[in-house]
Order: sequence, then structure tokens, then C-alpha cells
Amino acid sequence: MKKSNPPLFELHEELDESLRPTVSALDKARLTAFYLSRDRLLGLLNSQRLPAHIVAALQGQDDQMSAAILSNAVGSYLLQAIAGGSVKTLPQLAFEGGLKEGVPFIYNGHVTGKGFAVANKTPALSLTEKLDEPLADKKLVFEFSKNGLVNDTAYTRMSGSTRLFAFGYITGIDDAVIRAVPYVVGDLVASSHTMTSPFVPTLELRPEEIEQFTGMDETWFPSKAEFKRMTMIPELAVKELICCLLGEHSVPSDWGGEESDVLSANLLVNSRRHTAAFLLKGPARFHPMRPTDLGKNGDQLYRLFNIPAQIYVVQHCHDIGAAVRKQAEAFAFARSFVAPCQIVFMDGLTTARLLRAHGRWPATTPISRRGKAA
Repeated sequence: MKKSNPPLFELHEELDESLRPTVSALDKARLTAFYLSRDRLLGLLNSQRLPAHIVAALQGQDDQMSAAILSNAVGSYLLQAIAGGSVKTLPQLAFEGGLKEGVPFIYNGHVTGKGFAVANKTPALSLTEKLDEPLADKKLVFEFSKNGLVNDTAYTRMSGSTRLFAFGYITGIDDAVIRAVPYVVGDLVASSHTMTSPFVPTLELRPEEIEQFTGMDETWFPSKAEFKRMTMIPELAVKELICCLLGEHSVPSDWGGEESDVLSANLLVNSRRHTAAFLLKGPARFHPMRPTDLGKNGDQLYRLFNIPAQIYVVQHCHDIGAAVRKQAEAFAFARSFVAPCQIVFMDGLTTARLLRAHGRWPATTPISRRGKAA
């Protein structure tokens, strides 16, 4: 099958301006590359605006420092290209109808690397992963060659079950597989003067770090019977409490096309005001939150992250399932390339603690149809 070329002009046009400093997650992130496609990157990046030593390394000139340059120095220019080109994740492309051959995308998460063993004499390598909603019926497959590996660490870091960042483009789509070729594969880390750590965890903000939510008893764990009292608390009651704590003078009404349940510019973290968008889910479906619970088309999280906010809060009366957390993290991750943002998960336990801290926790357990406490 003939592979289409990626639409580089869209990224290339934005890159000239994007090389200037930006206020986004890029200020706190660093990309360490294990694989680079030099030819594709020379077509993507404007070589006239790159330092001479980086151009030389991408052109394959023999230099003792080439491996270090490709591993560490090229990443900052790629991150700027991604931000300037507004590159999206696969879930975003799926909701927007943009899953097409040649379209660039970013991925950060679990993959399984194959072909890295010493016994493998062919140059072919791959990274695969089964996708979640809204692409739960498909598998992602990155295909590339050993020729692009930039250091010896790549063989161990990319082999087997692992977590990696990848920026690539789609080369083919069928009923079961999305095939892609990477520009770069590596680690996206949060950098500081003393140490580095994975970048994505820095996007999560704990509920107790919100000043209006302080006072919750972190040592209180309701029994199973007590936790069922959450079925007695309508979504509106949680919305009213949140609006009250945030100093909002009105409680917004629900309507079918809403992007958020509450939008407030009064949320305080470290004594600073932030704009926050809330997605609230009551006890109509009292089970761990799944992507299929999020709107008729499962696109409620996607719509939430279309709001220009600094903090996104996902609240549910029960647990928040792994698939929802991964989807929300993917949206927050993509958003962070444009502007700083964080995400808060408020599960049923946190919601119960917040209600209890403000005297709104029911005093009795729900009664079953047999007349006994549930």
C-alpha cells in the first residue's frame, strides 16, 4: 500500500513564529528522544532557523556529539513545532472527524515495543497499543526502522511493556488498526534544577489543594452502607455546594449543549484565582464512571476541554474509571501544549467528604424495596 506524505506545510508555516518562547507546559517540559526520523524532521523544521550544530546532526554529519544533540537538543524545537501546529491527540481527531491518512498527532502512554531484541536481525521495529474510547475497537501501531535510534538506551527503554511519548502521522486506517510513522519517540519529562520526572503526573491537581475544598476529613472512609448515601444526593445538590464555595451567586441550569456544568473564575490554588470548568455526574448511574456515561455521543470530556480554562474538574458520585482518567489526561496533555492547565478528579469518596465537611451529608442510609437499609 502506498503511504501518503504528511501535510507538513501546516506545521511548517506555524513553526517560524513558534520558535519564540511561549507560555505553556513547554516551559516545564523536556523531550528526551530515543528515535528520530532525520529526513522527516529536516522536512518539518525550518533548517534556516535552527542552530548549525543541530542541522549538522540531523544531516548525519559525523560528530562525536551527534547522539547527545539528537537525544536532548532537538526535542525543544519539536515541542515548539507541535504547539505551533496545534497538533491533536487521536481521541480529539476522532471526535472532530479528523482521523485521516497524513494527519499528524501526539500520543503519550503505554505501548509494547517489538523487534528490539539482539536476536532480531531485521531493521523493522514497532510500538503497539490497544486504544480506549472513542477508539476502543482499534489498535495503534507505530512502524519504523532501527536506523533512527539515536542511542543505546533506546533498545532497553523502548522494548516490551513501557510508557513513551510519540509524535507522528497516520499512514493508514482500517477497521482494526491505525498505522502510523513517528517523527520522534522518547520521554517527555518535567524538568527542574535538581531532578526529572514524568511530565503527565504534573498535570493532576489534588482536590485538597483547592483552597475552597479544604476542611475535608482525609481520615474518614465511609462504610459500604454509608457510601450508598451518595445515591440520595442529586447532582444539583453537589452543583449548589460547589457554586456556594466558589462564591458564585447563581447556579447554572442544565441544557443539552452545555460544555460544562459550572464555569468559575474564583477557584483558588496557592492564593491565586484560576478559571475552572467542572463536569459533574450524579447518581443516575451509580457505578464507576465510563466514557459511555459522558453524554449521548461520549463526547462530554472533549467538549469540556474546548473551554479555555486553567483547571478542569471531573466529578462523579462513584469511582472514576481508568478509561475516563486516561481520556481526560490525554485532553489535558494536548491542552497543555497551548496553555498551562491541570485536571482534578473528584470521585465519590472526595465528594462525600466535601459534603460531610459542610453539613450536607445525609444522616440515614437509603432504604431498599424490602424495607431494609441498603
